[in-house]
Amino acid sequence: MIQLFPEHLEQIRAEALGSHPEEAVWLITKDGKCRQVENIHEDPVNYFDVSTKDVRSAKKRGLLAVVHSHTNGRHYPSHQDMQFQINTSVPWGLLTCDGVDSSAIVWWGSRAPDHIEPLDKRTFRHGISDCYALIRDYYLLHFGIDLPEFAREWEWWKQSEDLLRNGFESAGFRRISQSEAKPGDVWLASLMSEKITHCGVLLDNDLTYHQPGAGRPVDESKKAAIQPIYRYIPHITLWVRHKDRD
Repeated sequence: MIQLFPEHLEQIRAEALGSHPEEAVWLITKDGKCRQVENIHEDPVNYFDVSTKDVRSAKKRGLLAVVHSHTNGRHYPSHQDMQFQINTSVPWGLLTCDGVDSSAIVWWGSRAPDHIEPLDKRTFRHGISDCYALIRDYYLLHFGIDLPEFAREWEWWKQSEDLLRNGFESAGFRRISQSEAKPGDVWLASLMSEKITHCGVLLDNDLTYHQPGAGRPVDESKKAAIQPIYRYIPHITLWVRHKDRD
């Protein structure tokens, strides 16, 4: 797990504990400060919001990162967390606090290559190291193509939007046939659903790289894997290629 701003970890963990049962929020700025700011949300136990004044002050000093705590045990970002990270364009950190202890921080949103968790060591975490996150990071590291992020809630495939089908099209991918597929192309599969629920990247020698999913939003037993593509062929619905690789 990549750790950004480790010099602030113990401060954040202690202040999260002091704020429990409410969610806490911190703004890290270029002056080297990590400031806990007031959570002004009307339901601070389940959500957080920051005043316009605090946001403006942080941006004036040079906003580097946002960190907040969850007190519901969910050590993964919500749709709202992901969308706010997209809006701010800085890395976000998330920790959990149960009133007795505070966890380590998980980070997402940085596109600096040295901030990206090694592709061969990651485990499943919704929104941070799931199957689409692996494709994004693979494309950035191998091809220099920075694919857009899509805010998503856990079990998004049970909701109305066909997230991956629509998302890859809007990200600049076009449909190709299986016979056209070459290393670097992406496959999309329907597993246990009529919707597309999984994706991976084709490698040489009929291998594929992908992040196996899980029945729960965080599962450290589910590690990114290189496997033969054949086991997924029956479930593949689409093959796609990015416009910058035509």
